[in-house]
Amino acid sequence: MSISKSKNLERKLNNIAKEATSELNNVCGSSLWESLGFMFFDELEDPEKIAKANFYYGQLQIINEIKFFI
Repeated sequence: MSISKSKNLERKLNNIAKEATSELNNVCGSSLWESLGFMFFDELEDPEKIAKANFYYGQLQIINEIKFFI
């Protein structure tokens, strides 16, 4: 992969990670989930919020794995 493609991929992954982090902060009402991880989501009462939090947390995990291999 060329350097420019690698940089573009990294930029796109960072944008997706920022969006996922922002959504998680909105769903959870704070950034406390960052220190507790997915265990924090069990404290949410709305099943829809739990599902949304798990989705975005999964995105962040995948992004971190991809970044590891770049």
